[in-house]
Amino acid sequence: MSRLAFQRAREPEQKEQRRRELLDAAARLLGDGGLEAVTLSAIARAAGLAKSNVYRYFGSREEILLEILVDDELTWVGELEAALAPLAGAGDVDAVAGAVARTIAARPVTCTLIAVVANVLEHNLSADAVHRFKLRVLELSIRLRNALHAAVPALPHARTEALLRYLHAMVAGLWPMAHPAPLAAEVMEQPEFDGLCSDFETDLAGALAAMMRGVIASG
Repeated sequence: MSRLAFQRAREPEQKEQRRRELLDAAARLLGDGGLEAVTLSAIARAAGLAKSNVYRYFGSREEILLEILVDDELTWVGELEAALAPLAGAGDVDAVAGAVARTIAARPVTCTLIAVVANVLEHNLSADAVHRFKLRVLELSIRLRNALHAAVPALPHARTEALLRYLHAMVAGLWPMAHPAPLAAEVMEQPEFDGLCSDFETDLAGALAAMMRGVIASG
């Protein structure tokens, strides 16, 4: 049933469809115009709803963006698990780090939102929304930890959780460095600034490989 087939969502499946329409609208806005384009008014217009109706499904813009992040990370984790499966037991740190960097670099929405989780997205939320988000993050972390350990058995289980925190911190820092504002990007094209330019995938792969070796060496 399309959203035009009912004026107000009453049945559970209608409510879920309406909720998904809002998430899809927000994701399109994010992809087309960046984080600044994602406002509740814009989401409502894109979904063909009044702004007041958005609050029936989400408490804030930040809650919508967190939902998009978790959904996108869920897809990424599945892709990474598939990429790491052929490396099971090999202990090839460089190949594993390369797979992580390659798969997440292919998901700009994930990287954009990871970069603003702490200072933007985890604000203006209810305690219930934060709790739901953290539970889903925990589930994804378990899958990531298991996938990394299967590929690199020398990674200590007790330290892999910390490694995932470091990974998210590296993504949060490297992504905006590699994607500066348009004016800054134009300036950085000048040859004297070559040493300041960042390639996200290359830098992330190198940093993660070094971090993994350090974690292994420290036991």
